[in-house]
Amino acid sequence: MPTPAEIIAARHNNENLPVSSNTNEDSYFSDNEVVGNESTTSTKASTPTPSLADESAFPALGGGKKSSGTATPVVGSWGPSMKAPVTPVKAASPALKSKSTNTSGSTNGASGKPKLSNIQEAFSLDAEDQIKIDNKDFFKILTSIKTETNTTIECTTSQHTKKRTYLITGKPEDVSQAKRLVIKQLTKPVKSTFTVPAKLRSRIIGPQGKTLKPIIQANEVRIDIGNLDEVEVEDEVEDEEDEEEDEDDLFSKTIKITIEGDAEGCKRAKSQILAIVKEETKNLTAKIKVSDIVKPFAIGQLKSIVEKYNTLDISIPEYKSSGNNILVYGERELTIQAKQEIKTSLESLSEKIIVEEVAIPVIKHQFLPIDKILEEDNVLIKLPIEPETNVKFIGEKKKITQAKEKARQTSSQFKVEILDMSKAHKGNLKHVKAVAAFLDKNGTFKTISNENDLVVKVPEIKTLSDDEVSSIPIEIVSKNGEPEKTLKARKSIVQVVNKITPDQTKVIEDIDEFLLAKVPETINEIAKINNVDYVILGKTITLFGEEKAETDDFDFVETTDTSIGLSKVDEALNKLRELSSTLESVVLSVPSKDQADISGPKGTTLKSILNSVEPNSVVVKLHSNGTGKSDNEILIHGVKSEVGKVKKDIESVLADVKEHGNAYSSVIEVPTHVLSRLIGKAGANLNALRDEHGVKIDVSDDGKPEDNNKDKNAKTNLSIVGIKRNVEESKAKIIQLAKRWADETTSRLKIENQYHRKLIGQSGVYINRLQDKYNVKIRFPSAGTSTPTDNNSSDSPKHKDEVTIRGASKNVAKAEEELLDLYNYEKENGFQQTIKIPIKAIARVIGKAGETINDIAADTGIEYQFKRDNESEEKTGFAEVELTGSRTALKQANKKIQEIIEEIENFISVTINVDPKYHRDLIGQGGSVMKQIIAKAGGDDLPRNRYFRLLNIPNEGTGSDEVTSQGDKSIVDKIVAEVKRIVAQKESEVSEEFELLKEKHRLIVGSNGHIRHSLQDEFGVSIDIPRPNDESSIIKLSGLPENIEKVKAKITELTKDDWNESIDIPSKYHSLVSERGAIFKKLKTDYNVDVQHGLFTRQAAKLSNSSIPTPPESAIPTDDNITTLFTIVNSEEESNGEKEESLIPWRLKGSTEDTAKAAKLIEQRLENAKAANATGWYYSKNPSTFSKVVGPQGSKISQIRNKTNTFITVPRAQDKNSNFIYLIGTEENLNAAKKEIDAALK
Repeated sequence: MPTPAEIIAARHNNENLPVSSNTNEDSYFSDNEVVGNESTTSTKASTPTPSLADESAFPALGGGKKSSGTATPVVGSWGPSMKAPVTPVKAASPALKSKSTNTSGSTNGASGKPKLSNIQEAFSLDAEDQIKIDNKDFFKILTSIKTETNTTIECTTSQHTKKRTYLITGKPEDVSQAKRLVIKQLTKPVKSTFTVPAKLRSRIIGPQGKTLKPIIQANEVRIDIGNLDEVEVEDEVEDEEDEEEDEDDLFSKTIKITIEGDAEGCKRAKSQILAIVKEETKNLTAKIKVSDIVKPFAIGQLKSIVEKYNTLDISIPEYKSSGNNILVYGERELTIQAKQEIKTSLESLSEKIIVEEVAIPVIKHQFLPIDKILEEDNVLIKLPIEPETNVKFIGEKKKITQAKEKARQTSSQFKVEILDMSKAHKGNLKHVKAVAAFLDKNGTFKTISNENDLVVKVPEIKTLSDDEVSSIPIEIVSKNGEPEKTLKARKSIVQVVNKITPDQTKVIEDIDEFLLAKVPETINEIAKINNVDYVILGKTITLFGEEKAETDDFDFVETTDTSIGLSKVDEALNKLRELSSTLESVVLSVPSKDQADISGPKGTTLKSILNSVEPNSVVVKLHSNGTGKSDNEILIHGVKSEVGKVKKDIESVLADVKEHGNAYSSVIEVPTHVLSRLIGKAGANLNALRDEHGVKIDVSDDGKPEDNNKDKNAKTNLSIVGIKRNVEESKAKIIQLAKRWADETTSRLKIENQYHRKLIGQSGVYINRLQDKYNVKIRFPSAGTSTPTDNNSSDSPKHKDEVTIRGASKNVAKAEEELLDLYNYEKENGFQQTIKIPIKAIARVIGKAGETINDIAADTGIEYQFKRDNESEEKTGFAEVELTGSRTALKQANKKIQEIIEEIENFISVTINVDPKYHRDLIGQGGSVMKQIIAKAGGDDLPRNRYFRLLNIPNEGTGSDEVTSQGDKSIVDKIVAEVKRIVAQKESEVSEEFELLKEKHRLIVGSNGHIRHSLQDEFGVSIDIPRPNDESSIIKLSGLPENIEKVKAKITELTKDDWNESIDIPSKYHSLVSERGAIFKKLKTDYNVDVQHGLFTRQAAKLSNSSIPTPPESAIPTDDNITTLFTIVNSEEESNGEKEESLIPWRLKGSTEDTAKAAKLIEQRLENAKAANATGWYYSKNPSTFSKVVGPQGSKISQIRNKTNTFITVPRAQDKNSNFIYLIGTEENLNAAKKEIDAALK
């Protein structure tokens, strides 16, 4: 039976209770229990007990019909004076269940003004929840609450259950306060315990209690949250695999939360905490481990599940990746469902997969089509890892047989021949290894590969650098076993290897190993200038001089001595030799166990230390003392100044570890709105920072990435723990990133998908230019999908018609403006056109797997849509395709399609008979003539399959004379006409010999033969010129008679003499007349005359640059006190090393007047040279005084030469005999010159 208290609360809450006729169990409190707002009314004990049906005793609080959005007014006060009948109601409401009702004051007629609205709230307290106090204290507490809150509180008690029901009337905020005080002061403290996910502990507490404190203060409770070391696992029976899978489930482990306080406060506090938990637990990350055997097939197997759960982020590792976990992230329930389906699907797949081992020779492993077979047959070929020997085929049994056969067919197509280079150069292994590396570096092996349509493989640099390796196997891989090509390639390799002899190289082994990394930056530039290349194997640098490639044509080019270039590069390395003196080695004594702290997690600490100094300036070797392994020592070797810094940093790290261990911690604040960027997708960025610096980084849970844009001033704490150096470095990096990202913004533009290709441009040319110009990131939706694949990223497009721009706000605005301008331009150029295509041409227009039409679309930027209707096509003979794009694009696409249609409709095949002796003339060298015929006919741009059908000439030796041409009629007709023309021309051609001075051959050859080629092209003739070592001067001309006459005239014009004067100087006088080459500059400067020597250019240059002879013993003073000495030697005229006298032509080019003057000067010098019969040697102990003899800009020496008619050579400081001035002339002239020199030196 319900008590009166229950009925009161129930009626107030609009609930129904069954009514019993027995009402004697229930009674009111004594009159003092009803506390009014202004006075307390007493009721005598003789007052009759009211009936349960009496509305005045038990009013329906808040009863009656309510209007929407407004409280129902209650007339009068709640108490015994109310006599209205009561409606039967249901069972009593639970304790603390309450209902509030708005009340208003009475009105005085229609004109009365309403008073401020009050509300009523009723609630009940069970007997077991109430504190035990006497009535006096009870009334005292109730009166105090009434006075404090300015409310009316009425109360009734069930005599049977002792449950008390309260009705509080007053303003809303007062009623709420009064209720809290009643519950707090009249109920026993309660304790509520429940569990929450352990990883949400910090989120519930908030930074410095920011979240938890308001809950405690508002509800006046005490809350105890368990520590992380008190974590409970929900299911401790899970096996190891399940535990590993649940590592990323934030909610798999829980902690206890205990709340102590009054019942209402505990209830509210618990509700608020669970609201936080609910918000945080809406998403889940699940991890499913996938075995190595199943991993290669997981992507294909799970494709349907990924499509089914497209709102989840499902990451499946590729078979080549190191990861073995499938990650699923998204809504919790969906994630759990997807996880179970994935596990079931993988288990089903695992049962079907078998492994078959096959013995395949190791040399064939490189030819196995692993990716192709995996893609086509869903079978993985796994190569053996030592000590395994067999190849494994992994997949479904029914597919493995076919995969093995494909692998056999593919690998059997290749033949490998091994050429061991170690036998070259009489077993000079070090030289041959360097040659192998050099030929691989300069592309020689690649060239041989391309020329012979095979592959040449060379051992890796690491192998060649190993001194213990005694063989150098060169693999020659040919397809379909073509022995001719293999033999040719082998021969080419042997030739180029043998050609590079040790004396053509320079081996350098005196560079410190530490400095080898600086070699490229030291010598690359000078090596290029001097045509020198190099390789580094281990500690050895090998320099190679330039090798001139042989050509069919020849050119008159001076060759340089490669030893000079090698020496110059070697001299450049002196910088590193000098730097060796600045190197220092320091050995630190550090216990072996402490050296792990210097290295840091995954070497991060040591990497940080080395990054703080100049790159490649220091090397640190742990457990080493420089001479060998040493457990308790560390070697620091490098540039002296940098070694000191590294030593200091290592000592600092050791001191930090000693003080803080590996648990030094620091907390930094970052703007909350950049948190998602810092964390990255699936924590990628944060994990990268952790790995880079070897630290633990935790993000406080008050910073939620999804709230990034709500408060730009909000901050989130990051806790960084690790080795102090690493912590401080990562801290600086994060602060730097946060500052950069703080100004970043993302702009989302609505741009229809059909315009994206045009905005991106071919190979991204337009969009990359914008990104580089404004330093922003522009993202388009993934091609071929309606939604972006990377939709978890904050700047990912959300749908197919959206483009995002992310970067600094100013740059984003500029990039957006420019992109929209381009978009508007393209939008204005979007048009459609329908083209009718004959049925017989439709297959060619589409192409294999749509290749042709897709190429047209890609090239022109149009979009296409075929409108196929079989019935209409049979009736009209045409199919329709609708094109969309700009007018220009439509025009281009239409043209390409019409070309295909015309080709189909105009296709013909023509065969003509041509004498086989003319076939080579139709082909030309390297197919050049055939290519010209096709290009001239307009077939140059056709696809390969159609191009090669345009002109087909029988192979030599077949005996066939049929030349065929297939293709478009207009092109074929031109090709046939051109073939006939060439044949007719060849039939009419004659050959004629033309004699031309050998020295003039070069004038019609030109550099790389370009003059000869241009003559042949211009006049349509063939010109055969003897090689330089051929004594013949006869040139053979072949062609039409009229063309031969024309080319002869042209050759005559090109080879006519262009000099005015020519003087033949005997070779023995050349160096004297030329003043060892100085005269040529004088002739150019003073007379504007150039001098050429024709075919004697090299000999003339050698004579001009010849050094002065060694002084005779008589010219060398025997007394150290002698400061100067002049010696004259009467001897036969010197020959300058010429065994046979020859004449050097001096051909003077310039105006007639100038060349005449120059000739006179040269002839005068020649006479002086012929008259010279003595040699003079002027010795000076102090050769630095010779500058007085030379004078400003050579004025003094010129004056002496002219005055005495003597040939005088003043040595340079670096010359071998720098103490001697060399003089040639008559004895009289030499003495005169000696006097002039003496005068100059005074």
